[in-house]
Order: sequence, then C-alpha cells, then structure tokens
Amino acid sequence: MHPLDNLVLGDALAAQAKTHRDEPFLKFRDGENTYGEVDQTADRVAQGLLANGMKKGDHVALMMSNSAEFLYAVFALARLGAVAVPINTAYRGTLLRHVLDNSEATVLIVDSDLMDRITLKHHESSHLRLVVVNTDDPITSDFLGLRTIRYSSLLDHGGERPETKVLFSDLQAIMYTSGTTGPSKGAMVPHSLALTCAADSVRFVSRGSSTIYSPLPLFHAAGLWDGMMAALITGTSIAIVDRFSASRFWEDVRHFGAGTVMGVFSMIPILLNQPRQPDDLANPLKTFYMGKSSLDEDFMARFGAHTVETYTSTEIGIGTASPYGAWRIGSMGQANEDRFEVAVVDEHDRPLGPGDPGELVVRPHQPDVITRGYLGRDDATAETFRNLWFHTGDRAYVDDDGYYYFLDRMDDSIRRSGENISAFDLESGLNLHPGVLESAAIAVPSDLEEDEVKIVVVGKPGANLDEEELIGYCDENLPDFMVPRYVELVDSLPRTPTDKVAKHKLREMGEEGLTATTWDRVESQTPDTGVKQRRIG
Repeated sequence: MHPLDNLVLGDALAAQAKTHRDEPFLKFRDGENTYGEVDQTADRVAQGLLANGMKKGDHVALMMSNSAEFLYAVFALARLGAVAVPINTAYRGTLLRHVLDNSEATVLIVDSDLMDRITLKHHESSHLRLVVVNTDDPITSDFLGLRTIRYSSLLDHGGERPETKVLFSDLQAIMYTSGTTGPSKGAMVPHSLALTCAADSVRFVSRGSSTIYSPLPLFHAAGLWDGMMAALITGTSIAIVDRFSASRFWEDVRHFGAGTVMGVFSMIPILLNQPRQPDDLANPLKTFYMGKSSLDEDFMARFGAHTVETYTSTEIGIGTASPYGAWRIGSMGQANEDRFEVAVVDEHDRPLGPGDPGELVVRPHQPDVITRGYLGRDDATAETFRNLWFHTGDRAYVDDDGYYYFLDRMDDSIRRSGENISAFDLESGLNLHPGVLESAAIAVPSDLEEDEVKIVVVGKPGANLDEEELIGYCDENLPDFMVPRYVELVDSLPRTPTDKVAKHKLREMGEEGLTATTWDRVESQTPDTGVKQRRIG
C-alpha cells in the first residue's frame, strides 16, 4: 500500500509541498507551477470560498477547461471538505441542467467563455447561489439573479491553511457518467477512491515517471486521478495541454520529457496511422495508458513504448491490471487483489469458469475504495450493487492463469454464427486501415436467430473509401466471423457529451440500423460480375 493511501487530497499536496516545494508540479506549454506555488494558491482560493459562505459538505460545480485554476479549485475544495463536481465543458441544454440540478451544487465556478451555456432555466430548479467566473474582464455582480464574483477575487482573503477536519472517507467529488442510455449518473467519490486509483496507476503504469503527459480533460477521472494525482503522490510532474493533437503529440512528449502518457484507446490507431518519421523512436515515452494491449507490439516496434491496458472505471478505479512490465497481449490483466475481489458471472451472478463470457463484477477488500453509489439515484445504486457485487455492465472472460479479457459492453454485444463478437476488437482492427479515421460496429437484425454486423465508418480527409475494399481489408485482417455484412460511410459519428460514440443513435438509424445508404455485402454479390455496390432501399 502506498504511504499516501490514507491521506486526503489536501493533505497529500501539503506533504509533497514540504519535500518538493521548489520543484515543478504542473507543467504547461507556456510555463509551470511548483508544488509550493500550488499549495499556497490552493489555501488562498479556499479562504476566498470560505469568505463567500462555503462550508464543509457543500457541492461546487467546476465547468472549466484544463488550467492551473481548475486544479487550484480542486485542492481548495478538498481542504474545505467541500465536494467538487467537474462538468464536461461540452455539456449544454437539458444535460447541463440535469447535472446542475442533480449534483445539488450551491456554487458554480465557470470559465467566462462558457457562461453563455448557463440560462435561466439551468438554475431555476438547481441549488445555485453563487457564480465564480474565471476571467480577467470586468463582470457584473449579478448573473441571471445569482451573485457573481471573479475567480481572482478569491485570492484576496489570505493564505492560511483552513482548519476543517477532512477524512479519507469524506466525499471528494461527484463524477458524472456519460449517460449513453439514460440521464448521466453522479458517482459519489470518497478521497480514498481517487487517491488509491492514483496509487494503483503509479504501481501498474507510470512507476514514478518524472513527467506524465495528459492531453485528457481534467473533468475526467483519467486526467484527474491517473494523471494529476499520480504525479502528486510521487512528487513528480504532470504536463497538461488542452486537447489531443496527433500532429503535435510527439513534439509535446519530447518537449515535456514525458515517460508516461494518459490517453484513451482511440488515440493508438490514430498515432499509428500518422506518416512514419525517421525520429519515431527518438522519444522518452515508456508507457501509454490506456492503450489496447493487442496493439502493443506495433506501438512498441514503431515508437519504443508499451500500450498498457487495465480495467478501470470511475466507480472503482483500477479493477484489473498486470504487474508492471508483465503485460499480456489482449488482456487487461489480473485482479487488483490489494483492493478487490473480481469475478465473471452469469445473469444470476453465479461465477463462470475460465473462457466463459459473462459480466465482470467486483467487490472491495478495503473501505472507501469504491463509489458510495449514485447521487439521488437509489434505484440505480441498488441495481448496480445487487448481490453484494458492483456490476460493471461490461462483458469479459478470464483464462486459466487469472488474466481477464474485455469483450464489450453488455448492451453492445454482437453474436453471429455462434460467436460472440467484440465490437471493440472489430473497430480497432478496421481503424488501422490507412483511409479510416474511426469506425463503430453495431448489431443489426438477421434473417437467422442471431445478429448481423454493421460497421459505420468515417474516412480521413481526402480518403476515397470504397465499401468493397473495406470488406476486403476486413477479410485479410479479421476472423471470418467478424467481417461485417453491412457498411455505412458517414462524415462523422454521433457522440455523447463525454465524446463516446452514441451507438444507440446508430441503431436508431433507418429501419433498426439499416438505411437507404447502407451497403450490403451479401446483396452486392452476383453470379456474373462477382461484386456490385447495392444500397438498401
């Protein structure tokens, strides 16, 4: 167990500031902040919030882009025992209203360029009483009937350490899920969940890398816990940029001297599809997290870095992982036994044997290393925690050596010809096509009792994709049972506000996912010509 496991977030910063006061903690392209600077500024922001009526247990919404100010606020709230509610900066309309209402936030800290998202309807049913605007421009003292102040004014109230007693079991944050099939749910996160996830990220992924590079948003757990907090507990640095850029990625990695990257699966094929450069191997990167381990060999051969796969979620942190350096191709690792019991179960929660696919479930060995449940959603909490297991909603299997393999979301499964098809694996394979930017696989109705496979494809700018050629690529690179019957070429994929592909919208297209522009591999075959392009009409 890491020595900081039982600390709360504010105390963890104080402990590291004593040892690393003048060393860089937060790095940006235009400068950096030391541990001492972050520690002192967090106290000043905390005092400013206290002066404006904040108290322990209050919920504070943060709608801010990646910045030092975002993190100052996170640490300040932790020291007050208040609860941070990070909000996706893409949220607007009814979804934003839902989060502000459900989160019970009394204060909103918002970047000035996002203020136009907030309307009268957004706070009529919410608990908001104060808006703190992150801006250098003049502002009015009243915004939609709410008292409004500038973020910089929080720094005018002294820098003494707040005396609030905060426990590791107290809530640190409410983190909202993507809500692909319903309203976003607010996972209640104790300090110990966030910090143990960070400690596990260090243990399995970064191993004290001198700098972690993160192009992920800080309102996501991966950027905030696995990135920033992992750097914090090791006394190292986190390099933060506003967003992922394939063209600038390796320039950033070299500029910051990053040994670890915090990313997402989809970045791997994008980077592999970039034109080869003579200096591809000339970089300091050792581990890319989260990568897909099935692409590890290709990524290592070209860039000299491992793609590390674990099973991680906002509700539990890291549930499965391999020991550092002992990653197994295709696997998300073994059970994180220090924290959890892990199993694969059937629909009745009965454990399944090696090789049998079922739902991945976990339960904690330690207190407060898992979400307390979903705020205001006792029904969802009870359903998710039934039979004393946390049900992940993900389908997986375990092998004889205790290594777990991700298959798909339970609500995103495809079964054809007696085979369970991983949409993720199909997409990952097709995304390596030189003309494909991204793709999404879905199940569509079959004349038989099972499913047919449809792939929805977005081409790279300037690419002249052909459905027949894409199927040929799949024939060469995927198992026969995975090769799609249907292909749809589109300009973009529908997405949730957390940037996940909204597959339910793809299934709702046309007649159960089939449209007038869907290409059918079976119907395109003729005895005379072999192949012709035919649309479903």
